[in-house]
Parts: sequence; C-alpha cells; structure tokens
Amino acid sequence: MSNAYSPIPELNLLKEFDDKFGAEGYADGFELRGYDDKKWLDGWLRDPENPDRAEFFHGLIPFADATGSGSVYALWRCDDRTDLADLPVVFLGDEGDVWVHASNLRELFRLLPIERDMAYEDEDLDELFPARQKYLAWLNRNFGLAPPAEDEEEALFKATMQAFAPQFATWLGRFTGEEAVKDMLRISL
Repeated sequence: MSNAYSPIPELNLLKEFDDKFGAEGYADGFELRGYDDKKWLDGWLRDPENPDRAEFFHGLIPFADATGSGSVYALWRCDDRTDLADLPVVFLGDEGDVWVHASNLRELFRLLPIERDMAYEDEDLDELFPARQKYLAWLNRNFGLAPPAEDEEEALFKATMQAFAPQFATWLGRFTGEEAVKDMLRISL
C-alpha cells in the first residue's frame, strides 16, 4: 500500500514541500489536511437525513484549510474527468461564503503565495511567510509556474467563476439551499 498523501501527484508534491517547510511558512491560512476527509464538509450539509448525502460527499474532495479559521478548499467533481488535478477548486467558507477559487490545482498553486489582504498591504510577505521564496522556487521547478500579477489574478478569477460558478451554484444549491449560492451567482455575472 502506498504512503502517498493522495492519488494526485501534484498534491503529493505539495505535501512533501509542506511537510518540510510548514504551511504557515509560505501561504496565509493555507494548511493541507487529511485528503478527502469528509468531516470537513459536515457543516455544509445541514440535513443529515438528506437522501442525496452520498452524492454530496462524493462530489467534493476536501484537502486543505483555506483560511485557518475553518474554511476549506475542495476539489469539485464537476464532471467525469479522470485527472483529479484538473478539477475546479472550490472555497467553502466558515461563514457560509462560497466560490470557485481556481480552475484546477496548478492554478491554485499559483494563487497560494499571493496575499492582497489589506492587513498586509504595508508588510513584506517574505518576512511574514519565511518559506514563501522556497515555495516560489518549488512552484517554478516542479511546474514552470509563477504567481500571477494582480491584473492576471483578477482575470483568472473572473474566467474561473464564469466557467464554473453557475454549474457549481446549481449543484450545491440542491444540497444546501444556502443564500451564499445565490451570492456566488451574482459574483460570476
């Protein structure tokens, strides 16, 4: 039996990096958790008797904390694609906010070292996150990628939301009926 973190080579590479340098050292709030541990989704399915419970849990593959306060990144099985690394990455917030964060894992990897939070606007990210430069080198070495510039980041988010948000909102709404699903649709327009 394999000791791999997941069946996804990209995530396994990140797990190796994460084990060496620690999550808080390279990305704010991001921390890998047990791959596909469904307990991270319990709060999203309000009705434990929901007859579609199995479908809901099958449709999402949680793998990381997104904020350090209970928000989760999960891969969403939007279709029958076999390359799990190519699935969209969704953000399920601890306060009910939800959106499609990246079109796939590699795009998420590009976004992780970016922090455009107002709290950090006058801070040196490399001081706040000591392994950030090592992460950027890892990202380039393993995937030939770099973080997007601010305008490219905005374009990526918009394209991702336009491509996946309506379908994800419809899918998630079947299980949760959350107002956040409607908010997500407004964001994507």
